[in-house]
Amino acid sequence: MAIEERKQELNRGGTTQRPEKTSPPPKAEPPKDTSILGGKTAIPMSEAAWKIRKSSPYIPGSGGAMLSEQERMEIANELSKKYGGYLEKGEKPLIYKDLYKQLGQAKTGAEKLKVDRKIRWLKDKLGQ
Repeated sequence: MAIEERKQELNRGGTTQRPEKTSPPPKAEPPKDTSILGGKTAIPMSEAAWKIRKSSPYIPGSGGAMLSEQERMEIANELSKKYGGYLEKGEKPLIYKDLYKQLGQAKTGAEKLKVDRKIRWLKDKLGQ
């Protein structure tokens, strides 16, 4: 009788076996901060200038265009003149706001292209 009961139970879709134990899914790690700030709230401008100078020259979304080391140093000098001795995380929106203002004030296409490339490059290096 036990065999017949077992067959009937299996035909109905039921099982008497224990469900297999499954481990919980691994927790996703938070994404690493690959910006110049490196997860810190502020860094000295000298360190920021060095990181800007040594970072990748490729401009994202520009078809392989690059900024020369001299152009990157000019960007670092502009940032240090405007924002003082420290580059803080809270200053990023101000930096982008100033650059978009420059983009709107540019008169020629070459000036606009230069500012646009600067914005793209800084967004990649500083983060959003």
